[in-house]
Amino acid sequence: TTKNIAVTNIPDYSTEAVSEFVFGAILENLRDLERAKKQAREGDYSEDTFFNTSEIRDKKFGVIGLGNIGSRVAELASAFGADVSYWSKNRKKELEKTNNIKFQDAQTIFSECDFISLHLAFNQETEYFANKEMIGKIKKGAIFINTAPNELVDLEVLEKRLSDNDMIYITDHSDELSSEQAEQLSKHKNCIIYPPIGYTTKEASKEKQEIFVGNIRNFLNGKATNKVN
Repeated sequence: TTKNIAVTNIPDYSTEAVSEFVFGAILENLRDLERAKKQAREGDYSEDTFFNTSEIRDKKFGVIGLGNIGSRVAELASAFGADVSYWSKNRKKELEKTNNIKFQDAQTIFSECDFISLHLAFNQETEYFANKEMIGKIKKGAIFINTAPNELVDLEVLEKRLSDNDMIYITDHSDELSSEQAEQLSKHKNCIIYPPIGYTTKEASKEKQEIFVGNIRNFLNGKATNKVN
């Protein structure tokens, strides 16, 4: 800034991709789709063992962080017919009406919701947001999905909670895990780790490229966009 150098970023290109991934991962787990595909490939087309699966509708769905992605996740959860609540550093009353969601404190969301979706930016204030207290509050049978940085979650505490086998943790930020962390978490069948694919759609890639080129073009035209300084 002191040298008058413009710094720009590429925001919001993957909002839809990540939001839809959240529900793809949840539905794969709720409906036991991986096992169903494996069974069908082996020539067994019986549905007899799939009557214990669940739906999103009428469940309590909590969103932590109501930025662009969190807002879209809340909107989609509401469209599924879930009872949606959120916590964010700044309350967003305008979205409460349009998305049919309600504001609650984070402790209540962790203790009462059937689904908890984490969408906070990582900074000094949010490091280990999901700490021992929060993770200990997660209700039995809940699904906790994190498509945000791993630094938001105390993984040592989470690993101990996973050993109780009474909740499910889903993440796609596996590229940020150390080999030791990945090995420890992978020991638990109730921990589902994906490659970092939440943002990897062709639409998101196109949007990213367009914003990138637009930033350069606008800077050269004297009207820098998406400046962070």
